[in-house]
Amino acid sequence: SLPAPPPSLPLILIGPGTGCAPFRGFLAERAANEGDDFLYRDLWLSHSHDGGLLSEARGGGFYVAFSRDQPQKVYVQHKMREQSQKIWAALSEGGAAIYVAGSSTNMPSDVMLAVEEIISKEGGVAREAAAVLIRRLERDGKYHVEAWS
Repeated sequence: SLPAPPPSLPLILIGPGTGCAPFRGFLAERAANEGDDFLYRDLWLSHSHDGGLLSEARGGGFYVAFSRDQPQKVYVQHKMREQSQKIWAALSEGGAAIYVAGSSTNMPSDVMLAVEEIISKEGGVAREAAAVLIRRLERDGKYHVEAWS
């Protein structure tokens, strides 16, 4: 299971489908210290508005990808690329940790490739250097994956 992050650590949470379940605990824990396909919709939305833990006002952001709602599938890695500057800032300036959880054979590697691409593009470094940075994040306990089939 995913280790609980320190309360003050900025987080990038990537949880397609049932992958969002472990993050409910993270959010509930932080909220205590300071609630169809859209699982836990009210909980996520309540924290993404009006200065909530996930709100833009608090330096956060909440982005959803519904892969079944349109002919052109939209996956989490597409949303990540759209928010590449914000993700890079969270990693490079905010010292954020990345948590990935979900059910898929391809999702964890697709997400890692998207992170590598974002680091390379926004950080202005080669893909190889981006991969080294990801390995450093893993070694430092700042890149966690929990996947199941």
